[in-house]
Amino acid sequence: MNIKNFMDITGIDLIPYAIGVSKFISKPPFEPTKLSDINENIQGLNTEELDEALKYSKEILDEENARGEKAESKTYNLIGVTGISAAFITGFSSLFPKETQLISPLLTTLIITFYILIVISLTLTVLLASRAVTVRSYTRPDIANIFQMRKQSLQEAKSDRLATYIYCYSKNCQTHNIKVSYVIGAQLWFRNSVVFFLILAFILITSLIGNTKNNNIPNAETPSPTATIQITHTDNLSTATSQPTNTTMPNKTMTSVPFTASPVFDASTTITISP
Repeated sequence: MNIKNFMDITGIDLIPYAIGVSKFISKPPFEPTKLSDINENIQGLNTEELDEALKYSKEILDEENARGEKAESKTYNLIGVTGISAAFITGFSSLFPKETQLISPLLTTLIITFYILIVISLTLTVLLASRAVTVRSYTRPDIANIFQMRKQSLQEAKSDRLATYIYCYSKNCQTHNIKVSYVIGAQLWFRNSVVFFLILAFILITSLIGNTKNNNIPNAETPSPTATIQITHTDNLSTATSQPTNTTMPNKTMTSVPFTASPVFDASTTITISP
């Protein structure tokens, strides 16, 4: 995939059109394009041929006008959906972690980056759709041409009407091509905003699951050790026995307390020291 194809797929090449730096240009579907030249090219048709040509040209003109109405309807729908999406994205930002230390710096950077990309995509969608609405250089048959029929023969009147239909079709086709180009660009950037939103949602879900697992790990509590020193005296003989009540060693060093044996004790004396 070369750079041009990448820009076409992602819609990056549409940014100048969205901000108004560039404009779409549509070539006429056929030649000639002037009304007088078209009228000259249809001269010589008999009545039956004119009737068939009028019927056919009226059908394709109606189809072209319907194509323009569909493009304009899509434009207004895109603008409405984009407004709803913008409101939803604004509310979605409340789900972001309030404390940045809960997630890694990499996830924080990704969240901010994709949120900005979503805002840019929705903005370009609105700009392209708005420019599609402003394209309104339509051409329609003039009802005043009927007043000219009394000065013309029926053959001449049909020829003028046929030339008008062909001319209107040519002009409206160019206008609709420009309008559809803007609509396609708006749809492309709206698609980009949806893709960026799905990626952002996946990142947020991943970070929330990771934080939930970390919060559910219990903290190990170190038990408080106790030590019992039992001293038993029989007559004038002193015997000291140490009996620990917990096999877990204390985290801090016990401070030794000097003890001086007295020559006279009770039959049995027990001293308990808890650090």
